Amino acid sequence: MRLLFDRLALVAAALLTVGVSSAAENDVLYWMVDDSASVKRTDGTTATISDYFASPDVAVSGSAYAARVRVTGGGIQDGQDVFLDLYTPKHGVDEGNGEYGVLFSDDSGYWGAGVPTGNQSPSGDYSAGTPEFSFIVELGNIDSNDNWTTVATSAATAYSSLGDYIHQTFDVNPGQVAVWTPSHFTAVPEPTSGLLTLIGFAFLALRRKRKGA
Repeated sequence: MRLLFDRLALVAAALLTVGVSSAAENDVLYWMVDDSASVKRTDGTTATISDYFASPDVAVSGSAYAARVRVTGGGIQDGQDVFLDLYTPKHGVDEGNGEYGVLFSDDSGYWGAGVPTGNQSPSGDYSAGTPEFSFIVELGNIDSNDNWTTVATSAATAYSSLGDYIHQTFDVNPGQVAVWTPSHFTAVPEPTSGLLTLIGFAFLALRRKRKGA
């Protein structure tokens, strides 16, 4: 009898695990960026997100602003680009296009990316991992050729900390649900600054080599 009980317990545990795994596969993260967000500039000052986007050193003619969610941790290697996909009502999941993000726009008096009800991104593939998966919201410029330039990022947030914003079904009309809305971002140094630094080091090394010759 004890042996039978132990076997039943194992079967029940297995079924529970399958149920939890199946539910996790359908997890959807609700997220957005709204006009309450602020950005800490590279000089230490802080600006509203709209003022930051309008800055001469950030604004790029002919481009638009967008937000996307980068995934880190788990088995993702350093330098590997992994982004959450996006769900479009009436069209389903747009796989692979998470890297292009969600454009900032006005929607019924709300300004932001995914306002006011939030974007829906499948997140079940990242519910378990060692180390744990984390999400970072990136803000960027995207031009007419779909070239993305990151201008600011949020802090990394672990999957286990986002339980209030994760639901198990896609909903065309989600109603009042909690939406992950990072409010603090940190500016990314201009790519040209890093490039100029590398060029400077290259010229310096070349000059030293010529002197030593």
